[in-house]
Amino acid sequence: MAFALVALGINTTAAVYTLSPDSVLQNISSLPDISRLAELLPHPKASDPTPDPAVAALKDIRSVQQQHVASLQENNSLLLQNAALLQQDSISLASLRQSVVDEQVIVKKISSQIADEHEDVKKISAKISTLIAKVDSLQNAIAPEVTSSISTRRAQNRLSRVARKKMAQQSKPLGPVSVGGAPLSVPATTSSPQG
Repeated sequence: MAFALVALGINTTAAVYTLSPDSVLQNISSLPDISRLAELLPHPKASDPTPDPAVAALKDIRSVQQQHVASLQENNSLLLQNAALLQQDSISLASLRQSVVDEQVIVKKISSQIADEHEDVKKISAKISTLIAKVDSLQNAIAPEVTSSISTRRAQNRLSRVARKKMAQQSKPLGPVSVGGAPLSVPATTSSPQG
């Protein structure tokens, strides 16, 4: 469109020069105003300036770098937290190792004491076995003398007399007794002497 207008302007100028100089001046005054013609022509709208691809690429690179820096800072803070946790864990582990060593020392002491006590028990057991053997030999040495001097019937009679005496002592009434010897109140349970 602009090219057509330029061509029209050139043609008009050429036509003006080809005419006589007198008629040119007359015709110039009768020509329409070109400035009005320019207003009638559609002007292309001023569009937004197209972004330069290099500027856009630099903006993208800057954005990626900022994201990268933010992620590095986050990773750095996480690393610091992990380092603190590792230090706490190493302290706890050292404490646990020390407690295990201490417990091993205690276990060794206890096992040593148990071994000592086991030796003592062996010694006491040997002494008890010796004592039992001596008691058995003494009982065997005394038993024939006692049994040969006392007959079995006499020993049974003696045992039954002793049992009767104990029963008689237990059957005596408890509590107040009258002048004649009879109890004033009957006890709730009385034991009868056995034969």
